[in-house]
Amino acid sequence: MKNLCFILIAMLFATSINGQVSYIQFRHVPADQDAKFIERETKHWSKVAQAAIKKGQLQSWSLWRKVGVSNTDDAASNYVFVNSYESLDKMDSDRVWEDNMDALGDVKPEEIETASFTTTTFDYYVQYEDFVPGEYKIALVNYGKPNDLAAFIQENKTLWKPLHQASIENIMNKMTYWGMSSVIYPSGNQADFSVFTVDGFNKVNDALDYLRFTETSDNSPNAAAWNDVVGKTKMDELMPNGFERRVIYERVMLVK
Repeated sequence: MKNLCFILIAMLFATSINGQVSYIQFRHVPADQDAKFIERETKHWSKVAQAAIKKGQLQSWSLWRKVGVSNTDDAASNYVFVNSYESLDKMDSDRVWEDNMDALGDVKPEEIETASFTTTTFDYYVQYEDFVPGEYKIALVNYGKPNDLAAFIQENKTLWKPLHQASIENIMNKMTYWGMSSVIYPSGNQADFSVFTVDGFNKVNDALDYLRFTETSDNSPNAAAWNDVVGKTKMDELMPNGFERRVIYERVMLVK
């Protein structure tokens, strides 16, 4: 069921990043179908992904639940799948799902499908640009649309990444991972975003604490580094309105 499990975000679990890509899919699951959806994807379709990973056809598969969703509109996604591949050359969705259906055992695909009662809201192909490795269960995804994508990526690599790395290594704000990806497709002026960063945490409260406004006191552990970055950044020019959206996702399952 390649169209049922192909999916988003960060991105986030690779030991190597050069050339790595992901196919991401956002899904709306009605509240009364939530338990059935989770059971079918984690109990059955994850086995197909695992078989593909063992063959080297796929690097990782994960399912994420959007935190705090109450909208019942079919256009509002509340789940995200992320399928990661070593490179574009090795991304072959037909092989991943069609070649590994025997992993379902005696279960018939039509008995465990999830397409008939869910809605695929949109999907993306993304490329990993950089990351600070670490384990995490909560992903704060920051979606942006800079007016200069190359400049945004470069500044994040040279200016913001060292700041996040220091925070992660010194456990100053409970962040445990940071990553950045750019969108391959869809593209153009009508696209919702062209880049996103991921801040990883292990608790929802840690992500909420990171999001809320707090003053950076001059004697705080990261004050000097933060002030240095603020003095050099050009993000006000690259993204005058800041990130378009910032959404928290909770990991349901990861196979790698």
